[in-house]
Amino acid sequence: MTDKNNNMASGDSFKADLASICGSAHVLDGDDIDARYLRDWLGKAESHPALVVRPPDTAAVAAVMRLCAETKTPVIPFGGNSGLAGGTVAAAGQNILLLSLERMNQVREMNAAGRFMVAEAGCIIEQLHAVAASESLMFPLVFGAKGTAQIGGALSTNAGGLNVVRYGNARHLCLGLEVVTANGEVMDLLPALKKDNTGYDLVNLIIGAEGTLGIITAASLALVPPPPALATAMVKLYDLDGALTLMNLAQAESGGRVEAFELFGRLHYELCAHHLAHVTPPFDEAADLAVMIEISAGSTDDATIGDDGTLPLATQLETILAKALEAGWISDAVVAKSAAQRANMWAMREDVLTAMMAHGKWVMNDISFQVADLPAAIADLDAAFRAVAPGLYGTAFGHMGDGNLHVCARPYDKDPADFPQEAAAIKQAVRDVVAKWRGSISAEHGIGTDKKTDMKAMKDPAAYAMMKSIKKALDPDNLLNPNKVLI
Repeated sequence: MTDKNNNMASGDSFKADLASICGSAHVLDGDDIDARYLRDWLGKAESHPALVVRPPDTAAVAAVMRLCAETKTPVIPFGGNSGLAGGTVAAAGQNILLLSLERMNQVREMNAAGRFMVAEAGCIIEQLHAVAASESLMFPLVFGAKGTAQIGGALSTNAGGLNVVRYGNARHLCLGLEVVTANGEVMDLLPALKKDNTGYDLVNLIIGAEGTLGIITAASLALVPPPPALATAMVKLYDLDGALTLMNLAQAESGGRVEAFELFGRLHYELCAHHLAHVTPPFDEAADLAVMIEISAGSTDDATIGDDGTLPLATQLETILAKALEAGWISDAVVAKSAAQRANMWAMREDVLTAMMAHGKWVMNDISFQVADLPAAIADLDAAFRAVAPGLYGTAFGHMGDGNLHVCARPYDKDPADFPQEAAAIKQAVRDVVAKWRGSISAEHGIGTDKKTDMKAMKDPAAYAMMKSIKKALDPDNLLNPNKVLI
């Protein structure tokens, strides 16, 4: 074993010790480090790990952490690298070890009767969808990066996504965790207990901590029966108050079965129409404001096509939209009449980021407000952005059902890097509006490096001090994902 030293991540003996744990083919340094470990997903930041290690199982993760604790080597847990806040970026010159969980990609248990599965941290979200579907169940965590994101990373950032309005975010879908601590102990909290009041809720403490308190190696995940049918529509609205009223009507009329309620402003609609060749926009002319709404069937009767050829669930959605039209909240709607039409609407929503990046670079934000405050908060964002400079601004876009906005801006419709003063003013405007409405500067993407200064400035001081105390207690040497989340 390596002698105790102050960070030995670049030493040959340290590397040999890691190779004895994980196998030499899974300990990489120098030119052997693949490019995917050397930058964030959006290509905004470079990463500089001294070593990349890929342990095969929990015991190996624990052994690596014991070695790192002994040598005071900092460790960054690494998943699918689909994060957007710099949470897995290694700073240069700090001899950081990047611990990739990609080899830990097995579903250990599929318990259909208990409606849960136990999955290792490296399982891709889409893989979990397929495993659940094989047992006629559903793992309802869905977001755009589902084909690359791993469940360990999704839990570490408490990921949200497209149907939080119905099923909650990652935290609500996790029944238990297996975690390796900073000193290399394995904390087994995997039993899928729906009730457990034995002391502090350590599972939910680790979820959303971005790997700063422990390394998630496996999770017990809640599964649900898939809806027997879905009805989906794209709807043009007159204003945001009408959108909020429509959402509440749909919840009431469907018995709380709104699966998604996704907000589109004109900018995002037109970006998709222009840049996504595989998408056919539902409307010939873009709306200033639109929502994609989806409701699910509550019974097989709602999902059974009648003698007249109609689906009762689709009729229910059409009735809801007819009431909204009569009340003057909406101006038009297109209800999907086939699986292909529904898939087209979802492709438009899920691939928005692709359309945005095809246009250029943006100042992007992931923020949230109380749902009832969205109309006023969006109006404030619009006014604040336009006071900075002319340009392209998208404030009315995101998961309206849970109050989450993905706000973007391009002052002068140029690369924000070329206009740093205006870009900084946009970011300050976001902070000001979030503070005014007592929202959150990070809804689902995490804090990472990008928002840690903002969080310190905006978090309740007593809450921030408590988080610092927890970090110090659980990771006194600051080895786990250092310089992330907290300052």
